[in-house]
Amino acid sequence: MSVEVYIFDLDGVIINSGEDIADGVNAALKQFGYWSVGKERIISFIGDGEKNLILRSLKASTKKKFDETTEYGSKQLNSVRQFYHEYYAKNPVVHTYLYAGIKELLKVLKAKNKKNILVTNKPSDIAGLILKKLEVFDYFDIITGGDTLNSQGKTVALKPDPEGLILSLDRLNQKCNSQYKNENCIFFGDSPTDIQAGKAFGCLTAAIRGGLSDKNLLPPEKADFSFSVASEIEKFIDTLSKDVEKSELKSQALKNEIPIIQDEGSDFICSYIKEHNVKSIFEIGTAIAYSSIRFAKLSPDIKVTTIEIDRERFEAAQKNIEESGVKDQITSIFGNALEEKINGNFDLIFIDAAKAQYINFFEKFKNQLNPDGVFISDNLSFHGMVEDLSLTRNYSTIKLVKKIRKYIDFLKNNEEFETQFYSVGDGISVSRRKNKTLA
Repeated sequence: MSVEVYIFDLDGVIINSGEDIADGVNAALKQFGYWSVGKERIISFIGDGEKNLILRSLKASTKKKFDETTEYGSKQLNSVRQFYHEYYAKNPVVHTYLYAGIKELLKVLKAKNKKNILVTNKPSDIAGLILKKLEVFDYFDIITGGDTLNSQGKTVALKPDPEGLILSLDRLNQKCNSQYKNENCIFFGDSPTDIQAGKAFGCLTAAIRGGLSDKNLLPPEKADFSFSVASEIEKFIDTLSKDVEKSELKSQALKNEIPIIQDEGSDFICSYIKEHNVKSIFEIGTAIAYSSIRFAKLSPDIKVTTIEIDRERFEAAQKNIEESGVKDQITSIFGNALEEKINGNFDLIFIDAAKAQYINFFEKFKNQLNPDGVFISDNLSFHGMVEDLSLTRNYSTIKLVKKIRKYIDFLKNNEEFETQFYSVGDGISVSRRKNKTLA
């Protein structure tokens, strides 16, 4: 079954809200005379609804002496929770931000006519407010929160119960006059609770390791896929839109979170290879050999040399090349492209490895281009963050994006090469020596 419906948890998947939630909890604790609790500890309590968040924080504040089963404890819990809710509703996006690439992912999903659903244990009013402030509210077709009512007028059961997912899909089908089933869905979550809900619902599940929950708790849940951030699914949208078995290599990459070029980018390069009669290709960054094999299959006259620095990926690539039917056309090398000596000259050098090293790759291998040869570089948009750095607040990602921007400036101001940029896939450039015609 093809995947047409993308369902997301909110905290830890769409937004990093930990600091604002912790500030709200501590404000509530202080209001009622309780000791504050460390932010990281409060963040570890996120994921099971507002009531459980406050209860755990009260117990942490009182060294487990708080007793919610007494009349006094029950009233205090409700009072602290109400104060937190009102405080947090007024201060939901002080430090909160979208995870890297999320806005671009939602845009791409909409452009490909996919449906987006949000299922969160957070109250729906606050969830909607946050999404509006971060300018992604309109990308969601359905939003289901911890206070959403089901058809019987009762509050929907919180995850790990799948009721929120079931209700959301029913509402989507009613709204869109569609007949999507659970098999058409994939659910992204950062906690065991999320993965359990997805499995109970009967859809594909994707564990997000870079969220708010402890990533070490995720492996036992055996999610179908695993990503650092949800936006990494973007390269596999087209694969999931058809029977995954139709593309074993892409299925393998998806299962193991191995980056491969997006379909649009791959199609673009393949068209270039055919139109320009390219016969010799050097690929920097083999991954699992998806691109190498696809290039080689364009013509029996094409020879591909490819290098991979990661041992596990190299070994996977070797196996795939052996089974590809074009193994005699591909030379696979294990090593660091900046250290290894690569023999021969090439019609096309494809750069798709460590983004921070793009300039070094370019400089090292420019003299191994044939007179009419070109460099093709991938990921120059980097999920839209190169154009809009506000899409991420992650320090490491910001540094990487700035290096990609530096590479783009390097290409634009290069005295030897002229470059044309294409808004296909995740952003591609074609560079050739000046006084040659760019196509």
